[in-house]
Parts: sequence; C-alpha cells; structure tokens
Amino acid sequence: MSFTLRLMYEMKDKVDGDCLREAVRMLEKRFYYLKLTLKKDWHEFYYVENSLPWVVTESEKCIPLNGKESNYHLLAFTYFGNKISVSAFHAQLDGIGMYRVAKALLYYYCCLKYNKKLDVSDVALPDDEILPEESIDAYRWFFEQPAENDVDVPPSQKQVKNVLKLQQMGLAGKGERISMQISLPQADLMKYCSSFDGSPATAIALMVADAIYNLHPDSGKEIVVGIPVNLRPAMGLKVSHSSTFSKIYIHYSEKLRKKDFETQGTICRGTVIRYSDKALLRKQTKQYCKKLAMLNMIPLRSLKQYAARFVANQMKNAETADVTYVGKCDFGEMNQYITSIQPSVDGYGLGLILSVAAFAAGSYSLV
Repeated sequence: MSFTLRLMYEMKDKVDGDCLREAVRMLEKRFYYLKLTLKKDWHEFYYVENSLPWVVTESEKCIPLNGKESNYHLLAFTYFGNKISVSAFHAQLDGIGMYRVAKALLYYYCCLKYNKKLDVSDVALPDDEILPEESIDAYRWFFEQPAENDVDVPPSQKQVKNVLKLQQMGLAGKGERISMQISLPQADLMKYCSSFDGSPATAIALMVADAIYNLHPDSGKEIVVGIPVNLRPAMGLKVSHSSTFSKIYIHYSEKLRKKDFETQGTICRGTVIRYSDKALLRKQTKQYCKKLAMLNMIPLRSLKQYAARFVANQMKNAETADVTYVGKCDFGEMNQYITSIQPSVDGYGLGLILSVAAFAAGSYSLV
C-alpha cells in the first residue's frame, strides 16, 4: 500500500513472538480508535471500523496494509530474528503519532519479555483515560474552532517553480523502491550543527540538496528539499494521532549554493524558525481546511476527483526531496533493550525521501 510509514526496531535479543502478540493485544485495547479499514466508493475514500484483531506476522518482509494479510487494517506488525517492524498508513499516523504507538508497544513487550516493571513516563497504558483529542479528526476539529485574531502574521513561504523531480533525475520509477541506511554519530553531528547555529534537519537537507546538485548540475531546474513541521502545538492538540504536519522548504538556489556550508546552515535554520511561527501555521492550516471543505462541496464526483488531483499535484511538484525528522526517540528504560531504529516511508510519489531518527543511544539513522 502506498503512503506507508514504517519503523523497524533492532532489539538486543531475539524477539519472543508470544510476548509480542500479547503486547499487541494490549496495544489494541489502548489504541482501539486506530482499528480501521480504508474503503473506496467510486473515487472517494473513507474509514470504517474494523473489529478484527491486529496481525502479528513472523516475516523478514513487512506485510501490505488494508489487505487480507493485515486483516484489512491500516496498522500491522512483523518480527524476524531480533527485529520488530511496525507499519502504518501515513495518512492516519505521522512520525510523532507513530512514535507514541511504538513506544507503548515496546513498553508492553519489554515488560512481558524481561518480566520487569519499567518506568512508565510518557507511555500510553491500557487503562489510561483516552483524551478526546486523541481520536478526533484533527483538521475537522481545528476548522470548526473560532478564528483567532493573530496579529503580525509573517507572510507564507512562496512556492518555487520549475522544481527538479525524481523521474527527471533518472532514479526509481513508479513501483520501484531503492533503500539504504546510513548511521551518523549523534554527538558529533549536534556539536557541528551547534557551531553555526544550525540543526540536524537543515544540515541533512543541505547535504541532500548538494548531492543532487553535484549529480545534476546542468538540469536547469530548482532543487527544493521539504522538511515537515509538527502542527500539534499550533493547533492546540498535544496527543492527536492524526497525521498533522506542514512543510517548510529549503530552496537550494544558486545564491545559497555559493556560500560555505556553515553559512548555508545558519540561513536555512533561520528559514525554518521563521516559517514555524505558530500564528502563520494556524493561518495556513485554516486555509488548508477550507480547501478540503470546498472539495467536499463539489457535487460531481468527476469534478471533485479532478480538483483533488490538481491539489495533490501542487504538493508533489513543490519539492525534489523530503527529509523527515521527528526529533530524538527516547524510550526511557527500554533503550537498554534496543540497538537501533530505522524509519522509512514507502513511495507516495513525492520524490526522494530521507527518513531520520535520532536514537537516544547515540546515533542518527538515515534511511
């Protein structure tokens, strides 16, 4: 299934399948609102509740979502050797939402496997009260809130035209996936980024942009790298499971390219700070919600499909590559049982994707 977000955890010990299955049963109780199937009616998609159990499969490969292998769920679990993989439909869960689910799963699993009571700080437990904001449609809820009188809202970022795309770079076509993993020492990268007031996300985005330019210096097109930004603080939804993020774009222009890397990093960090302004993000999110509402008001399905495709193409044409980074993944006492984390996003047509996870044990994983 396209648009699939995956987190693979390499454990220090061989995975106990029975403990993992029991942990998933506990997870079902806590996150019951994620038990959904995606249905299609003509050209429209919608969710329906799914009472079947989540599937835990012993397999080296991740199983497809929304099909027979996953009991038609949008969340599935596999294990092989010492690895545990969690797969989710990215339109349902983003990296932050996925991390919350995975942290709970690993907590249940480690408690069962090692017969220990571990620290429960920031872990969603089966008997916890389910907050209303967890299971709501975040965008619909936000759209229904009264408009705020935000003052001094900075202007929105202008979209760059003539952007270099994946197919023009001679890389994988539709249906193909090329994946590789790189590990970077966390302390060293943080120290280097701090020296020029940069950040890991912007530094990695610039490395990606420079690599693409060196491969295609004569393309005549613009290189743009998107960096997702978490919308929850701006929307006032702390623990929403919804895929709630916007994008900030790093335009690797000729003017920026001529500067040294440290100066580039400082400038791009400033760009991210500027366009992460909460008032601006609220304004942009309201505009996005209005577009969704307008799409739903179109009476003819053919026209609605055409309009939706137009909006989707605008998003696809906005960037050359994507660097997704949700911050440090700290699993507390579970860290002692985890060796590494590998995030990845399967082809949803937006181009080259670099998924970054900062593991508390001390390394960045780039996939």
